[in-house]
Amino acid sequence: MEPTRSPQTTLTDLLDRILDKGILLDTDIIISVSGIPLLGVNLKLALAGIETMLEYGIMKDWDEAQRAIAAKEERESAPPLTADEYVIFSTFGTHWYSKGIYECWRPGTIYITNKRLLMFRKLPAEILFQTNYEDIKAIDIKEKPHYTGIDRKEIYLLLKEDEVMPLHSNDVEKLKEAIENTLKTKRIILENNIAVPDKKEPIGEYLQKEENLIDDDKLWYLMSEKVNGKVENQWKAGHLYLTDKRLCWWYEFDKKMLFDLQTDKIINVTIEGGALGNTLVGEKSIFILYRDKDKNKVACFSGNDELIAKWKKILDEQVKEYESPQNIETCPRCGKKENRDKLLKEGCPRCGWVSHRINKARL
Repeated sequence: MEPTRSPQTTLTDLLDRILDKGILLDTDIIISVSGIPLLGVNLKLALAGIETMLEYGIMKDWDEAQRAIAAKEERESAPPLTADEYVIFSTFGTHWYSKGIYECWRPGTIYITNKRLLMFRKLPAEILFQTNYEDIKAIDIKEKPHYTGIDRKEIYLLLKEDEVMPLHSNDVEKLKEAIENTLKTKRIILENNIAVPDKKEPIGEYLQKEENLIDDDKLWYLMSEKVNGKVENQWKAGHLYLTDKRLCWWYEFDKKMLFDLQTDKIINVTIEGGALGNTLVGEKSIFILYRDKDKNKVACFSGNDELIAKWKKILDEQVKEYESPQNIETCPRCGKKENRDKLLKEGCPRCGWVSHRINKARL
């Protein structure tokens, strides 16, 4: 190739020549100052377009690596589907994640396939939740307050075992319609006249036969724990439930019912202030004096002033109900006045008298 020089040659022509033909340099460069050599450079350079490089066998490893990354990203851009599974409808949305102490709305793409309902996140690739259509018992749309200050619509799915799955998208009506249409094609009939709760209540697993939930709120409970060999009182976050039979406190972190008290055991309820334990949760706390076998014990709960006043009123009503004259009976042996149900079921705590019904049951 003979070097040529044309006055009409432009920078574009030079770039075209470099990209199409390429340049190979293998040269030594010496930089001198005032005739004194100071720097030496050994320069080896290959400059050409990517197609030219690959044509001559250069940068093949890079090309294979880039193709592998692109193929992986393409595979992970959609959820893994079975051989006979296909997508019917998809939309960007969020679902409410609540496990342990971590709660948040997790974003992803909601997919309605011919086999299941799922949400998939691309990076990192993960199926955030999935459920079979046969597990959906009911579906409802509710307006809920949002941190933006404007109420928004959310979809609530009631699944088997009364688990609740909240979903949100830009068009919840369209998403709900797509789910319902898919259920119809599979001849799945949703339960009618059933209220979808906002969440699955843990107390539901512990409710006794013919026991009904009256009220519940998030309250802190003062627990005694061993720390470095010493017993310390520490506030724990959880949920307080009142049924028509018991007062229970659910510990969110361990998913356990750590306080379970029959309401007829409550003796007195008071509100007091001051710091308790290692942290002061609220300026005031509610103290519940109750009877445990032959000893009196105290349970302490805390929250904001509104919740404390509310539960003081509720529990006072429970105490008055058991102390009302209609529920008081006199022990036939010693004359001690006691709650009727407690006297008939447990006997007299003073003299030990027990009813004929209890004696007969023991025999």
